[in-house]
Amino acid sequence: MPHGMARARDLRTPAKRGTIRIEEECLRLEVAAPREIDLLRSWQRRVNGPSYAQPYLVEGPPGSFRLYVGDAAERVRTRRGMI
Repeated sequence: MPHGMARARDLRTPAKRGTIRIEEECLRLEVAAPREIDLLRSWQRRVNGPSYAQPYLVEGPPGSFRLYVGDAAERVRTRRGMI
């Protein structure tokens, strides 16, 4: 696999529960249930504040979240103008 391409693997794939994928820089969470989406959005408001450098949780497109930690969290926060 060429350098820079994200490698991913499924941890669990039940259709109604969602998918978690391990990628090179983040965990990708694909959820469909409104309750789970609301829960992740509430986590997003808590962990993405200026007093926390990491982890960093990003949503987009709706129902798809990426969780960054370490250097990856710092890079994403900087790209989004959060220092």
